[in-house]
Amino acid sequence: MLCFGCNTTCGDGAACSGCIKSFCFSCANITERGYRNLGTDRRAGWKCPKCRISSPRGKSPVAKREATLEDIINRLDILTHKLDELPKLISDVNELKSNMQEVIKSCEFASSKVDDFETQLVGLHDRVSAIEEIKEVLKVTQSSVDTLQQEAIDKDQWSRLNNVEIKGVPVKNGENLFNIVASLGEHINLPIQNSQINFVTRVPIFNSNEKSILLGFVNRYVKEDFVAAARRSKALIASDLGFSNCDQRIYVNDHLSPGNKKLLTKAKQSAKEKNYAYIWVKHAKIHIRKNDSSSVLIIKCLSDLNKLK
Repeated sequence: MLCFGCNTTCGDGAACSGCIKSFCFSCANITERGYRNLGTDRRAGWKCPKCRISSPRGKSPVAKREATLEDIINRLDILTHKLDELPKLISDVNELKSNMQEVIKSCEFASSKVDDFETQLVGLHDRVSAIEEIKEVLKVTQSSVDTLQQEAIDKDQWSRLNNVEIKGVPVKNGENLFNIVASLGEHINLPIQNSQINFVTRVPIFNSNEKSILLGFVNRYVKEDFVAAARRSKALIASDLGFSNCDQRIYVNDHLSPGNKKLLTKAKQSAKEKNYAYIWVKHAKIHIRKNDSSSVLIIKCLSDLNKLK
């Protein structure tokens, strides 16, 4: 049979005399034993719980009868059937209480961790604030250091303002550097007397086996005239100074300090990358120009290279 209440198929059940529907014993709210003990007549008039509630009340109430032993047993069976679920419910409640205790412990643990994190965040905030203050101090300090470094470079370059660096003159055993300088002066139409020379010596060239001639004048203006005259005499070669069969180019430039030499190298790289057509040194200062119509910029430090566009 098909139970009208739970829509499941069962082997046996109770039939309602009111709605003429069949129910399993669980949906009929009666045990199988209790239903059998009703007898044939009472089973024929049995009604489901819904029909009992909705029965017409206009009829004269039926005289209340005393409960029989079978009724008591039937009610006890129903109560016992319901109580069978009680241990499981108690077990479920106890498990739920246990789970709730675990949840409470987890929440308390999470709360303590949040408090720890809050304390750590406060500490981190203080440390970050201290770091920001240190950064500001470092900026000021770095600015001071940069200023001092630039002043040192300027003073170093100032001490070399009377000097000229001559590259490309071959080294020769027993050479007389005064004679080489005199020969160079005659070739560029600016004769140089020994009395105008403070010193002349050979110095090694960085990353090279060659040596250049370092020439120091007693007067900066004579030095400037010497450099200008040498540059007007284009394509100077060693054979012009008496070195036969030697067409090695000779270059006469200001004697730059090591810091300005590095700056000149980087300036040349930037000029190449940003398509600047001209870069040269005059009066020991680095000049750069993008094209014939653009203005001339003087590069004094690395930060000036950032201005190139």
